[in-house]
Amino acid sequence: MKKYLLCSFLYLGLVWGANAQEKLNTLTQERAVMYQEYLASEEKASGFFGNRTKDDMQNSIEALKKIIEKDNEILEELKNTQAQAKAELTEKYNELIQQNNELTEQNRELLALTEKHKGWSKENHSMLESVESKQSLVMGLGALFGFLFFVYFIKYFSLKSKYKRLQREEA
Repeated sequence: MKKYLLCSFLYLGLVWGANAQEKLNTLTQERAVMYQEYLASEEKASGFFGNRTKDDMQNSIEALKKIIEKDNEILEELKNTQAQAKAELTEKYNELIQQNNELTEQNRELLALTEKHKGWSKENHSMLESVESKQSLVMGLGALFGFLFFVYFIKYFSLKSKYKRLQREEA
């Protein structure tokens, strides 16, 4: 979800940036045309002896006013572009901070789970040692009883054979 949201913001930012650049290019071209008109009005000398008249100078002043207005438009557009870029950077920065906080929280959770696992591992190890010691004790007792049974079995048959021998001798 976050990836789609981030991709949409990037796409909109690129489209907006392209539109802003196109608008700046248009404004700059318009200013260049106005500057050419100003230069043409500066060269105009329609006075009686080839001098500049008051109207010629007024036309130059009007051309300069238009250029100043266009410059102000360009500056305003640049300001808007910078504000938008700053807003985008701030948004990206905030997203990165949020991701960092999420990763930090996940890291804390992972460390807590690791500590729990270590505790469980120690418990399992102690339980295994306990089971192994009980198993060793049962195996030892089984071996002892097996040995005693074997000794009893041997004694039983040796006593039985002696008893039969004694009975034969008495008879």
